[in-house]
Amino acid sequence: MINVLYLDDEEHNLTSFRAAFRRDFTVFVTTEPSEALSILRDHPIEVVISDQKMPSISGVEFFELIMPDYPNPVRMLLTGHADIDAVIDAINKGRIYKYISKPWNEAELRKLVEEASYLYKTRTESEAQATDYSIKLYSSQEKLAVLSKDLASCDELSEDSRKAYSQRIDELIEMLEVPKML
Repeated sequence: MINVLYLDDEEHNLTSFRAAFRRDFTVFVTTEPSEALSILRDHPIEVVISDQKMPSISGVEFFELIMPDYPNPVRMLLTGHADIDAVIDAINKGRIYKYISKPWNEAELRKLVEEASYLYKTRTESEAQATDYSIKLYSSQEKLAVLSKDLASCDELSEDSRKAYSQRIDELIEMLEVPKML
């Protein structure tokens, strides 16, 4: 099941959301940003939906707040107000996936949450693969460096052969180095 967190200051919206989607998703709802942070801390949330207009914090501000600690959940902004500045902020500051108007279309919102979950899973799998690749890359560099040292003390090869092999190993180590950032 997809874990979805919905933050909205209007309790009836939360009740409607839970009633509409509780069979399809694991739904967490709250009216309080602090409670939303606790939910993020305690549960593997894939999709975060927030209302834009709330008394204590806007949806965009909430997304900005959670991004450093919870960058992976896909964020969607839900609002009943057509505010172009909010849309621009949501995209630029909150890095939202979708901007949804209230009242929502149930079938469309279900589809968007499923797409967002797929994006979340793709991102996390990609990050895991990148981490695994980095570990293997650094391990290969270390093993080649050890091999180069072992080769230098090998008496079974001629000096020319040792130099040729050492040069090839050094070239491989250089190829595996992470490029320097500009």
